[in-house]
Amino acid sequence: MNHRNEWIIIGISGVTCGGKTSLANQLNMKLSPVYTFHQDKYFYPDDSPHHIKCENLDHNNYDILSALDMETMYKDICATIEGTDKSHYSSTHDGEHIFKIPNKKFLVIEGFTVLNYEPIMKLCNLSYYFVLEYGECFARRCLRVYEPPDVPGYFELCVWPEHLRYRQAIEKNPRVTILDGKTPNSLDIVMDNLKTIMEQKT
Repeated sequence: MNHRNEWIIIGISGVTCGGKTSLANQLNMKLSPVYTFHQDKYFYPDDSPHHIKCENLDHNNYDILSALDMETMYKDICATIEGTDKSHYSSTHDGEHIFKIPNKKFLVIEGFTVLNYEPIMKLCNLSYYFVLEYGECFARRCLRVYEPPDVPGYFELCVWPEHLRYRQAIEKNPRVTILDGKTPNSLDIVMDNLKTIMEQKT
């Protein structure tokens, strides 16, 4: 990609209800210019033949990579890098508290398995993965409304086991910073890393 060096790309992944979207939204307000992608926009339709049923449940397993059109997501990201904006949010703003790096644009990619998709992982300058303990994650999930809604047993049989599987793979990657979804300092951690990048370029 000819324009890759013009970008700082931030990947945010991890457990359901862990804080991924909240962090992405905070970065949208802090960085400029910024372009953001949400993995949830790429789920295949409910009746798609790509879906796999959960074992012992008459319900699609939405917590695996094959439930999402990752190829299209990657193509949209690459198109944005090359100058055709396919992002779900973009903004160029100024202000006293806006963070910029000269001659750089920011790309934020968030979703529960974006870092498990190798082509996206390879793009990222900074990579973060949210974790939660089982009880906290389950309690937060119960407060969310999904479409289609979770069926009884879905969290226990699909959501949590799939998270552990993807998390195990991520924890082997030294490029990924693990974030505790119960602590409020995730934005500070990302901003400190971005300031380090800026210092290296000046």
